[in-house]
Amino acid sequence: MNMMRNDAPRRPVPPSAPGQRDQGLARPGPARTPGAAAKRPGTGKVEDIFQIIRQLCDLLTKENAALKRHRNDEVKAMTERKEQLSRLYQGHMNAIHRDPSLLKALDPAKRNAMAQSAMRLGDLMQENASLLKANIESINMFFKAVTNAVRDRQEEKAAAYTANGAMNAYGLTRRNLAVSYNQTM
Repeated sequence: MNMMRNDAPRRPVPPSAPGQRDQGLARPGPARTPGAAAKRPGTGKVEDIFQIIRQLCDLLTKENAALKRHRNDEVKAMTERKEQLSRLYQGHMNAIHRDPSLLKALDPAKRNAMAQSAMRLGDLMQENASLLKANIESINMFFKAVTNAVRDRQEEKAAAYTANGAMNAYGLTRRNLAVSYNQTM
């Protein structure tokens, strides 16, 4: 997959003088190989976005499976790649929004395949968001239960006066301090 931005300005390469060999410098513009996307302009961008969508779908499928199995270490390991692919996807989608002719130039079969891929990606993204939200809520619920249990225990042991005005035994001993724990995924 070409990870370079195709829409970035390129530095011009001076033409070689007659009789001089090209010093291995690449010419600006897309590489032309026989039969490979050279027929229509912008086809390389479309192929790039197809590949990005495939990779995002594969990654989200793996991440969703890891979230279902509560494998937070696996989810954390996929985060950087997911962010990279998301940025690439967003950049390509911005380019398509700026120039919709890229999609209009596609033959109907390719356009349909693009729509199907985008719908699958959308479904996976919704499932991923739902699983992430559920995971966060379960972690928050767990820590709330722990916090409430500690608070209740502290209240049970809190210093209080007995019926005859004496302080209970806990008030005379050293008090335990509350403990908090916070870890982000």
